[in-house]
Amino acid sequence: MSDQREVTTMEIGEASGEFATRWAGVDFAPAGMVAPDDTDDEQTQCHDWGVYAESAWRGQAFLYWQQLYAVGQFLDIALAGLDDQVCAGAEQKDLFDPYAVAVEFFGAMFAGNRRDSRALVAMAIAVAERLPRTADLLRQTVISPAMFAKVVDRTDIVDEPAIVATVDQDVANALAKAGHISEKAAERIADRIVDKHDREASRKRRDKAQRRKNVTRRDYTDGLGGITITADAEETRLAYEAVEAMIAGVCPNDPRSKGALRSAAAIARLRGLPFTCACTGKETCTATLSTEEISERQARIIVHAVCRKTTLAGGDDEPGFLDGHGPIGADHVRDLARRPDALVRDLDLSKLLTPHRTLATTAETTTPDNGGAHSGDSDGARAAPKAEYRPPTGDDEDAETGSADTGDQDGGAATETSGGPVPPTFLTDTAQPGDPYRPTAALDVLIRALFGTCTVPGCDQPAWHCELDHCQEFNQVCPASGGPTCLCNLNPKCKRHHLLKTHLGATNPADGWIDEQWIDHDGTVWTAITVHGITLETRAENQWLFPDLTAATCAHQAQAPPETAPAGEPAPPRAGACTPSGGLRAATAHKHAWRRAERARLRRERAHADELYGPPPF
Repeated sequence: MSDQREVTTMEIGEASGEFATRWAGVDFAPAGMVAPDDTDDEQTQCHDWGVYAESAWRGQAFLYWQQLYAVGQFLDIALAGLDDQVCAGAEQKDLFDPYAVAVEFFGAMFAGNRRDSRALVAMAIAVAERLPRTADLLRQTVISPAMFAKVVDRTDIVDEPAIVATVDQDVANALAKAGHISEKAAERIADRIVDKHDREASRKRRDKAQRRKNVTRRDYTDGLGGITITADAEETRLAYEAVEAMIAGVCPNDPRSKGALRSAAAIARLRGLPFTCACTGKETCTATLSTEEISERQARIIVHAVCRKTTLAGGDDEPGFLDGHGPIGADHVRDLARRPDALVRDLDLSKLLTPHRTLATTAETTTPDNGGAHSGDSDGARAAPKAEYRPPTGDDEDAETGSADTGDQDGGAATETSGGPVPPTFLTDTAQPGDPYRPTAALDVLIRALFGTCTVPGCDQPAWHCELDHCQEFNQVCPASGGPTCLCNLNPKCKRHHLLKTHLGATNPADGWIDEQWIDHDGTVWTAITVHGITLETRAENQWLFPDLTAATCAHQAQAPPETAPAGEPAPPRAGACTPSGGLRAATAHKHAWRRAERARLRRERAHADELYGPPPF
């Protein structure tokens, strides 16, 4: 028996070695997988290994497409054979059809269960028939296998071939232009497009989801069990926040983890038991867990939804957006607005959008047709980079101008003058008059609704649970030296990523994160994060909610840049500027100056890439 075991082990090892040798002999350098030189500095090596890992990640997407293509070809041949037999009049006595045969064959080949094999064959069919344009992004390594699987799942409810083709085209276009996004973001894009093009599919999906409402129980090992509550998205968010409000009252000496606290609070609420602090020093306990104190905190819980005014009035069926969940159908939006505890407030973009002519004269503005249920002022912090737009030279008074459209139009188009295109509207009055650091209530809501989540790729922390951050740092001591408080410099970041952006690179700025934000010539808001020399660009996810922002730009970007000082002479200090006196302030000033220089370099590289290849995706 011993010898037999040794022979078996050796044969497995040889088989494994054969496959390893095949891949080890492949030259991946043309695909970007080049190991760094050990003699390079640490920063360069980190950059090169990052590029290597990203190239391998993209390679997985390409190989997955190849796998699905091969499965599809296998199925096509089997179906063609069946078709030939039927056309020849042969009697069909096969127990299994080609689909069942393919499922069983690939299940055995990849040692997977029937469910996984069936999903693989379904993916291959989606590549060949349902979503070929979106699948081509997989071949181009623009999206990941998991992202494609999410899109396939969320579009499966659409049956009409013509609508499927339209959804496929729109999803492919949206994903290609979205930049570096997460699987969850791709899922939200697919949901929004399905809701837009197939109202019946959206209704069917919601009706089907309503039937899944339930409370289930499951036993785990080690004496644990679980309870799962399935309900409307807004109800689950309210319930979760209610639990968070309960545990916020325990004192700092409570030894339980956040998870254990949530569990104890939820069970106490469900069973009608009191929720108490578990600290040992009851004499010094500072817990605020009385019924009145918990109720007061829970009364401040708000779930935010944003939609078009026309949708709310029943004029169209454009989808809306629910904070922490994603796109929701028009019927769902209207149901939310009819809730007795809903407060509907208009997001009046006329407070922000000023027609171009009014920068020099006075003109009437229009009220964009966007609105939603949301809260008022925010206490978060804020973010943005330098101007991408410069106005043309010449007399703007004589230039034909446009204004922000209303209704469900796509916004005003840029007009032409002798000096080039002029944005029809500018974003003005974005900061509070008495505090240039804080955005106005309108801008606060606009920013959070526009991005939807934390702007760091892969982080899905809801925007209304994030802090607003100035990309180009706002100087608290000398506001004249800081970045502007406006749409092109402000975005939501969760607490963790805000801290990472702020504090990484304290000793060496090159080790930190550099984030940028800009509005392109189409009025699209982009963010980018550069780490170890690798830049990840992402488009603001909910731009579709605000067509009035099309071709808009920030008013401060229209100002002429300061004249460059003659060579050899120091640049004159700006009004209100300060000089750091040393220590931590000097280190921070150095970090901010280094970041400004890097942002300027990245802007130049982006402009050069635009000239060579056009706007992204390249």
